[in-house]
Amino acid sequence: MTVLTGRIELRDAASGARKKYADNLWKGEVEVKQGLRAVLLTMAPGILGCCMYCGGNTATDIEHFTPREHDALKTFFWPNHLLVCGPCNSTYKGDWWECDEDTDEPLLIDPTQDDPFNHLRLNLRNGEYQGETDKGRTTVKVLGLNLPERRLVAGRNLARLNIRIVLQDWGRARRRGDAEAERDALDVLKGQPFADVWQAMLHQAVLPGAALVLNDEPPEILALLRDEELRAATLIEFPLQATPVEGT
Repeated sequence: MTVLTGRIELRDAASGARKKYADNLWKGEVEVKQGLRAVLLTMAPGILGCCMYCGGNTATDIEHFTPREHDALKTFFWPNHLLVCGPCNSTYKGDWWECDEDTDEPLLIDPTQDDPFNHLRLNLRNGEYQGETDKGRTTVKVLGLNLPERRLVAGRNLARLNIRIVLQDWGRARRRGDAEAERDALDVLKGQPFADVWQAMLHQAVLPGAALVLNDEPPEILALLRDEELRAATLIEFPLQATPVEGT
């Protein structure tokens, strides 16, 4: 990837030759993209690899966080790649790019550089995201995280109901000493589609006012969410990071 970036840099940017050459390389370097996808998949949450933007759909596309249209030199730049779903990549984010006028920071959450929970809060009662910062609010808007047509809100609400059942199963298995059932429940929680809902529940369970936020859950849920063993086994560390495998 470094070699390919060097080749792109040799082309003239002003004439458009650099962008055109980068596009052609991106289309042709199948093996490089296969290796890149393999690494990104290990970073994506959930057993199927959830989209690093919306968290709900299965990730299918390699996304350039800084669009190639904005900076062709980042076509093969490792920190500029995410694994996302087709709608987030093409329908919503596309070539969108905007930075803060004062800090020059991108106004979109990059989960390989940011902790999304510093910018977003998931309302567990209605399944909608609320932006806590400019970056968070812009992310919700650009990616359409609450739009009815995306069906993400409905998916989050269903995920929360499923998580509740599995979490209770884990608690019962632990009380009766059924190690196999405990492992099965943990596997389901770690592989949960809409992995962002499970992570949001874990984060909110240790915040001030958690009892009020989760007061519509069965009484044991908050205690289970605060269990150190469960948290250590399933809590995702942000920003997402990985070392590229040899060959990428």
